[in-house]
Amino acid sequence: MKAKSQKHNPFKNALLTLTVIAFSAAACLLVPSGDRMIASSETLLGQKNFSADIASSVLRVNDNVNAEIFHLPRIYTLPMDLSPAPKPNPANFTEDGYEDQSITVRCWRERIGIKNQSAVDVNFAEITVSHPSQLRTAFAGGKYGYSKRVYTSKMAQLNHAVIAINADYYNYRADGLIIRQGTLYREKPFGIDTLFIDSDGNFKVMKDYDAMQSQYYKNQTVLQSIVFGPVLVENGKAIDNPDYHSAVSCSPTSLQPRTAIGQLGRLRYLLCTVDGRKKDSPGVTTQALAKIMADKNCIIAYNLDGGNSTTMVFNGRMYNDLSGDGERPMSDCLYFATAVPESEWN
Repeated sequence: MKAKSQKHNPFKNALLTLTVIAFSAAACLLVPSGDRMIASSETLLGQKNFSADIASSVLRVNDNVNAEIFHLPRIYTLPMDLSPAPKPNPANFTEDGYEDQSITVRCWRERIGIKNQSAVDVNFAEITVSHPSQLRTAFAGGKYGYSKRVYTSKMAQLNHAVIAINADYYNYRADGLIIRQGTLYREKPFGIDTLFIDSDGNFKVMKDYDAMQSQYYKNQTVLQSIVFGPVLVENGKAIDNPDYHSAVSCSPTSLQPRTAIGQLGRLRYLLCTVDGRKKDSPGVTTQALAKIMADKNCIIAYNLDGGNSTTMVFNGRMYNDLSGDGERPMSDCLYFATAVPESEWN
C-alpha cells in the first residue's frame, strides 16, 4: 500500500524531501559553525559535544526518509558516547561469523610459518560496517579514569560487542593523547606513534607531538585515538624494523603474543591476535607481525598492547588462546557493534 501511494503521489514525495532538507538546514543553523565532535581546547576536556549528536540525528532522519522514498537500504548509526551498543541478534551468529544489515564479521585461524623461527597460531577477524560509529571503544567501569580494571570479555558483554579486542591499557601510564568516542580526555604527548580514527572511519598514524603541533586532532574530527604502537603497515607496505622508540613498550625483537588492528578499505577492518608463550606457538616479533598484516592486504596497521593483554572476544567467548594464567584485567577495549536495534530484528 505504501509503495503504491508513493508511486501515485510524486508531489507528496517531493514535499516530504523538501521538508527533510529544510529541517536539516535549520538544525545546522542551530549548531555553532566552529563546533566539532571532539573537544577543541582544554576547557572542553571530557565534555560531551551535543551538536554532533544533533547533526547525527539530522543525517539519520534524512537517510531513513530517503530510504523510504527511494527504497534504499537504511543507514543505521550509533550515538558517539560511552553508552552500550544495541544487542546483536543471537540468530545471526555462526561458529565463526555474524551478519546483519549493518555489520559483517568473519573470523578464522591460521597456522603461519615465520622466517627463522617456529610457526605460530594466528587469529583473524575481518569486519565490514555500514557506519564509522560502529567501531567503538569502552572503558573499564564505563568511564574514563576508573581505577579498577576489568576483563575485556566483561567489557565486551556490557557493551554488547559483536567482537572485541584489548586496546592500549591507557591508564597504565599518565601520558598520551587519549580521545575516545569523540571526546578528548588526555593531552600529554610523549613521542609515540598514535593511531587516530576519524569520522569517516579512516586510520592515520602520527607521532603525538606532530599531531599536537599541527593541531591535527583539533582541525580534523577524530573519534578515537589509541596510544601504543608502533605503526606496522603504511600505504600497504610492512614497516621494516618498526621503531621501538615510537611505541609504549612492545619488546620488538622478542617472541610475544601480539594484537594488531588494520584497515583494509572503506569501513573494512582486520583484527589480529597471535598466540604466544607456548611450545607450539611462541609468538612473533613486531616485524613479523607487520609482515602478517601486510600479507593480509592492510592499507595501514597498528600494534596494540600484547603479551598477557592479547585478547579477542567473539560472541561472548574467547577466540584466541590466552597466554599466562588466563585473561588479564584491562582498562579499555576496542570493539565492533551492530547498529540495528532489537526492535528491528527480523
